[in-house]
Parts: sequence; structure tokens; C-alpha cells
Amino acid sequence: MSNISKAELAAKAMSNRAKGKKSNGELKKKIMVGLGIIATIAALWLAWTDPGSGKKRALSTSLAAKATAYVNDRYFVSDVTSYAAGNFTAAASPFFNSWTYADVTYGLDGVGVKGEGMIGFAGALQRCPHVDESLETGAVPPAYDLREQAPSCAGGEVYNQGNCSSSYAIAAATSLGSRFCVSDQDKYRNTRLSPQQVLSCDKKSQGCKGGGIDAVWSYIERRGLFPESCVPFAGGKDADCKSDCAPEQKLKAIEHCMMSGAKNIKREVYNRGPVVAPMYLKDDFMVYKGGVYTPTDNANMQFGADGQPIQHAVTIMGWGRFEGTPYWIVKNSWGTTWGEDGWARVAISSGAIREEAVIVGAPATPEALAAEEKRKEEEAIRKEELKKERAERDARIREREAARAAEEAEKLAAQEDLDFEDDEELDLDADTEEDVGDDP
Repeated sequence: MSNISKAELAAKAMSNRAKGKKSNGELKKKIMVGLGIIATIAALWLAWTDPGSGKKRALSTSLAAKATAYVNDRYFVSDVTSYAAGNFTAAASPFFNSWTYADVTYGLDGVGVKGEGMIGFAGALQRCPHVDESLETGAVPPAYDLREQAPSCAGGEVYNQGNCSSSYAIAAATSLGSRFCVSDQDKYRNTRLSPQQVLSCDKKSQGCKGGGIDAVWSYIERRGLFPESCVPFAGGKDADCKSDCAPEQKLKAIEHCMMSGAKNIKREVYNRGPVVAPMYLKDDFMVYKGGVYTPTDNANMQFGADGQPIQHAVTIMGWGRFEGTPYWIVKNSWGTTWGEDGWARVAISSGAIREEAVIVGAPATPEALAAEEKRKEEEAIRKEELKKERAERDARIREREAARAAEEAEKLAAQEDLDFEDDEELDLDADTEEDVGDDP
């Protein structure tokens, strides 16, 4: 020991301390890892023994597998045709070539009835007023197809929206153009309005990321839409908000409202033209080829990134019946290779079309504008009448209150006179008592 220097002893001591710290650190690390393993095993055991966890694991696995599956998977297409039981047939659609369900989630999401929770409130989406059937022009027929009854009002060729959530704009523009045409087929023949203007110019919508099936009408009422030729559809690509056309070429809507009930919808389409209908998107509808579509028992709802059901907008152009099943005739926006040349027959009251939330837009025709002006004048007159009635009522109330106040004042004055007389009698009695007491 004597031959070892103090420096060597200090170095050895430091080395031993370092080894001790390292040993202690490794021990702590092993303990933490062990505890983590135990906790993981415990969590897995609890999850495994939870009665609902099996379903959760299966659902998670199935959703993950579904996201990477292809819409046009041939086994799925074959299964849909079998499940449809002759109601409709399925086929791979070129529109969905190479699309997975993950592409559907991000490519068709963002469309919905934005003001649905505020229906009826001032300044919000209103329900369509009840229409007296006796005032409508003719009885509603058992079948009606705008393509046959007024071909020039059918809105032209079906759009192909591409990987662009634009059905809300396409359905609104298609519906409004057709309704102008129905109002006057000579003046508005072959009217086709621009959905691209909505996608490129409406700041309150989100372009290809979606928009409100109802809310888009506020823009159309305020700004109007150019013809398709002025702002051509860009097929899902970005396009500038510009046009060389004169502003006078725009056509506007006066108002919009929400309608419900198959009978009401038929009457509206027959008398005034097509309406916009939202529908919840299901996987079997994407491979629909022909026939009367009714969601199969095995159909899966499609959900967006926010976990909410994806909604899609179509235009109802008529109705009919096939082998006892009533159906809507709808114009879609997935190109002419999908469905029946881009169209579909969808079973009425099957839950496919949201018949309780159909949107009706009123075209601003000269007749409609004149009627609207007359309505405003009548409303203004009525407001003046109500104002006069309120003023007269308030005057009567003031008169009654003044009369009541005068009556109360008279009663109070009379009461004061009585009190004064009573006081005089009391004073007189007091004087008499004093006189009696003073007599000898």
C-alpha cells in the first residue's frame, strides 16, 4: 500500500464510485422495464377479459383492413350483386379505379347540411311553407322523368367531379338551372349554370374540400351563377375566380328552404323542377350499375376523418315504379360510366335518400321577382297596419290607466273628506266632554 500514490488511490476510488453508479442505474432501468412489462401484461389481460373488447379488436382490425381495400374489389362487387337479390346490379366503376376506402374518406368528405341544427330560427335555414294542393297545376302523375317531359331542362351531361368533394355545388347549380328552364322553356332552354364558380369564388365554402348543401344557396342568392360556358368545370383541379362574361348573364335564386316527405317532393319537382337531396354514402352505392338501388343489409356507411357519416348530394329529377318498388330518378356527379349513364334509380323511403332534408331553391325569374316585390309591399303594408294597431292599443291602454288613476284619486279624495268629518266629530265630542266636566 505504501508504494501506491495518493493520486492512484483517488483514481481507483472514483472508478469504484462510477461503477457503483452505473450498476445502480442499470438496476433501476431493469426495474422500470420489468414494471412496464407487468403493466402491459395486466392491461392486455384486462382488455382480453373485457366482454366488449373482442368486438373492439375485431372492429379496429376490420376498419384498418377496409381502409386499404379497393372500392372496385371484384369479390366485393360480386357479393353486392348477390346481396341485392335482383333489385340492382353492381359493377366496378372507372370513376373509382385505384380508389381505396381511405381515398373515399378524404376525397368525398366535407359535404353536409350545415344549418340542420338551427332550422326555423331567425336567419337560419327555414322549412318550406305548406302548399295548398288545390292551387297546384294538375295532379301528380304516378311516374315522371324530366328527361322525357322536358329534355332541354335536364341540365346537360353528367359531371365527373373527380377527386373533389364538390357534389354540393354541382347539385345546386344543376337544380337551379333546370328550375329556370321549367319556369320558361323557351327563354331558359338548355340552361346550364356553373358549379365551378362556387368552388372557385365562394369564400364561405371550402371548394373541393366540401361545403353546405344548404349553405351554398346563400352565395347563389347573393352573387348569382354564370352559365357553365363562362366558368367551365375544372374537373377537380384548381381554377381562378374569373370570367369574361357580363354580370347580366348571371342567374340568381331568391330563397331556399328545406322540404320533407315523398309526396311534397314529387309535387315540387313536378310543378317547379328538380331539388337537391342529401344521401348518406354507403359502399354498395359506389359500385351501383343499374336497377333500383336499395341499401343491402351488408352495406357499410362511409365515415369522414372527423368520424361523421359522409354525405353526398344528388339532384332528384323524377320518380317511377319498377316491379312494385317506387323509386327516385337522381342525377349523380361521378361521370357517365357510373350507374345508368351517370344516373340512378333509388328506392323511395329506403333510407338511401334523406327525404327529410331535401333543399329547394327558388329561381329569381321575372315573375318570381315581381311576386317577391308584391309580397314585400304587402308585408310592409301589414307592418304599418300592425304598427297602427299597436299604437291604438297602447292609446287605449293609456286611456284606461288614466281613467283608473282618476277613479282612484276620486276615491282617495272622498276618503280624505270622510276622515276630516270624523276628525271634526271627534273634536266636537271632546269639547262637549270638557264642558260637562267643568259644570258645578
